[in-house]
Amino acid sequence: MKKRHPLTFYILCTCQFWWALSFYSLWAILPVFLGDELGIDQKTSFATFGAFAALGAAILFIGGWLADKVLGAKRTLVWGYFFQGLGYFIIAYSAITAQPHFVFIGLGTVAVGRGIGSVAPPTIIAASYDKDDPRLDGAYTLFYMVNNIGAFLAQLGAPIMAYSIGWTSAFILSAVGMTVNVVTYLMFNKKIKDATEADMQPVPVKTNGIFLVGTLLTIATASYLLTNLPLAQAVLGFAALVILFLIMKEMKKEEPISRKRMVVGLVLMVQALAFFVLYNQMPTSLNFFAINNIEPEIFGIPVNPVSYQSLNPMWVIFLSPILAHIYTTLGEKGKDLSMPGKFALGMLICAAAFACAGFSQYFGDENGMLSPFWIAAPHFLFAIGELLISALGLSAIAKLFPSRIRGFIYGAWNMTLALASVAGAWVAGLSSSGDVEMTPVESLASYGSYFYMLAIASAVVGVVCVFLAPRLNKLIEADVETPVDTDKAQTAS
Repeated sequence: MKKRHPLTFYILCTCQFWWALSFYSLWAILPVFLGDELGIDQKTSFATFGAFAALGAAILFIGGWLADKVLGAKRTLVWGYFFQGLGYFIIAYSAITAQPHFVFIGLGTVAVGRGIGSVAPPTIIAASYDKDDPRLDGAYTLFYMVNNIGAFLAQLGAPIMAYSIGWTSAFILSAVGMTVNVVTYLMFNKKIKDATEADMQPVPVKTNGIFLVGTLLTIATASYLLTNLPLAQAVLGFAALVILFLIMKEMKKEEPISRKRMVVGLVLMVQALAFFVLYNQMPTSLNFFAINNIEPEIFGIPVNPVSYQSLNPMWVIFLSPILAHIYTTLGEKGKDLSMPGKFALGMLICAAAFACAGFSQYFGDENGMLSPFWIAAPHFLFAIGELLISALGLSAIAKLFPSRIRGFIYGAWNMTLALASVAGAWVAGLSSSGDVEMTPVESLASYGSYFYMLAIASAVVGVVCVFLAPRLNKLIEADVETPVDTDKAQTAS
């Protein structure tokens, strides 16, 4: 008889739904909002979007440290919800009053709130299961499915609300979602499992004061960086090097067995970096491909082209329980594909997604417009790759790095998101025609060549991942073999 998941898992799933509804409402419309309302050109709007996503992901490193050493995972969770909600209200205020500078203050506040709180859910979930519990992969996959239910509703509904009611309505929806999460936490926080030692200790008033002052200063810095993109990119690059140095420093403290597993984790992070660069094409180049070249209707029903982004989470929702069942069943039989194997397969499937998008250029009508199939099919393939890499990346971190630095490592994992957001925005900029006006026929040919380029790059990375997979598996398997050798060595001495 299969065990039920712990109560903590269900509480966090509820909060994750509202978080996703809030965050992905903004995610879906931000690049378009920056262009239509603020008059920012497409390349700069992509870069601003990338910097916003990157800053939030980069600050997760600090959130991991706060969860591990200072506030505890549970407290960082609720503070993260609070500041994200505040940021959404500020953006809504900006839309109401037509004061653009408040947009960047709001985005900075959301980015910092995300950085503070988003490490907490996977940290708490991992602490709710025993080591090597076969339910953990399934738990993360189901958690990811809940995230995508919220994302689906957000990416489907936010563009409709923005265009039919006004931009403010979509931003207020995001703020309401975070308010619900704060209330949910206050009601059920005693039911949520403590995840770190800091969770079990009271926090001094002075520490809380320093945290709040530091948070406000970080918000001011993030808001400024969003208006100075080259500086933001330089800061993110420096932060990535610092995090890599700290991980290497932690590796030296570990036994050889643990060190080998951490090496595998680092290699998977690099592979995930490549995936996230591709993932960031969905709200940027793929989104504008849909706006410019996909028919705005399905079976005669009008569809806002921006809402085609919701196809990705829709496929993830459909596929998540299927893959979760497959992982659990194969895991119980000892036949599950290894983590490096899943990453390699995911990259190859992403290459197929871009190849499909590129191939679509041969099926446009005389006006350069395509059937919605040509945006639905790439999103379907992306969803499979996403579930193999992004969703299971959290599970990989839980298994490959020591629990004492789990929060920090989740932050480091999300630093790959930060770098990929910047790199992905730059790559997406290659699809922009700049100031040159293009007809749909011309843009279809341009997007086709661009997606083919990404397909080739993805395939090369996928082949490298396939080559590395058996070697990484050997390092993981050494975890079983090395203790025996160590005992022999001790006996001999």
